[in-house]
Amino acid sequence: MLTQAVALREKLAKVEAARLNAQRKLAVAVRGSPTLRKASALAQQGAMQIDTAVRGAANVMTLGGADRLAAGANALFQAANGADLGESFRSNLRDEQTRGRLDADQRPIAKGVGNAGGAVMGVAATAAAAPAMGVVAAAPRLAGAAALTGREIAAIVGGGGVAGLGVQIGTDTLQGRTSTAADSVGAAIGGAVGAAALPAGPVRAGAFGAAATTTAQDYLNGRTPSSENAGQAAVLGGAFGGFSDGFAQRWSNGLSTKGKGNLGDLLGITRSKLNGEPRPLVGYWPRNGDEVLDAEDWMPITKKRDFLNEERTRYWYPDGVSENLIRFEDKFGFDVRLTPNQILAQELLGDKFILYHTVPPDVGKAASAVSSPFAPPVLDQRK
Repeated sequence: MLTQAVALREKLAKVEAARLNAQRKLAVAVRGSPTLRKASALAQQGAMQIDTAVRGAANVMTLGGADRLAAGANALFQAANGADLGESFRSNLRDEQTRGRLDADQRPIAKGVGNAGGAVMGVAATAAAAPAMGVVAAAPRLAGAAALTGREIAAIVGGGGVAGLGVQIGTDTLQGRTSTAADSVGAAIGGAVGAAALPAGPVRAGAFGAAATTTAQDYLNGRTPSSENAGQAAVLGGAFGGFSDGFAQRWSNGLSTKGKGNLGDLLGITRSKLNGEPRPLVGYWPRNGDEVLDAEDWMPITKKRDFLNEERTRYWYPDGVSENLIRFEDKFGFDVRLTPNQILAQELLGDKFILYHTVPPDVGKAASAVSSPFAPPVLDQRK
């Protein structure tokens, strides 16, 4: 048995000697050949570019966790050999972060490509998880439902900017600091970008908005925009947007029938105001303009019948009426329907009948526009 072990060691020694000899010969050949030297340098540079891109993608997808994971793994190995675990981790993390800065300085294209790839993969992973969270990307509207107008779109984009600004000021206040003009403007820009991107879905909109905030704030503060910071903001902004979208959809879809009706009325009233057709809360709107009631006889207009035939046998109750005698019907939910009399009113009144149909994905988008601006301040706090 001993003889066999000795023979095995000798055989392994010969193999190792042969390997080292081949390696030396290759090194000599490379040094003696300009072509091989250039090929070797290109191969080494290519490997470093790939390593930089992979590290960039990993750090964006994990929000900087890849550096911490590598530093922790090395610290555990060092601690097993007698080093202090905490000090080793901090030292290793500084080394990893320094390496990341060198990557950005020496191989900016590879790092930028890796950061962008990590952001795309991170956002795509969140978007892929949306159905599992009970999130519906879109839902059909009732026939004749009013589409968003230019005023409403402008209000949504402006509201996103206000949300971004409010989040920036609020988080700065909680941290005991005053928001700079550059940070405030950058946050407003990012919030508006995120709101404008909502048609692409709350996850992607949150990603676009958060990345735009970080990039704008870097630029306005005189810093070179960081692809890593923008990528991490995109991943976290997409996650915030996706999860708040799912929560808001489940909440609104779980309301009682009365609760859904009240929510639909609130959203309808808001839309009609934005479009310049506010609805008086009380008053009397004569069907043919031939009757005026005294103030004490006024009644809530939502309680007033709107007759649809001369015999006054067909009627409905509008959810609101504007001063221009436009009747509004507000619906909320996936499975709502118009009643036969509401359908008749829609046919008879034409453009004097406006149907606002909102669904849980609309509420989810609104929630995501408010939550995703929190991503940049959260990442700033970690630094």
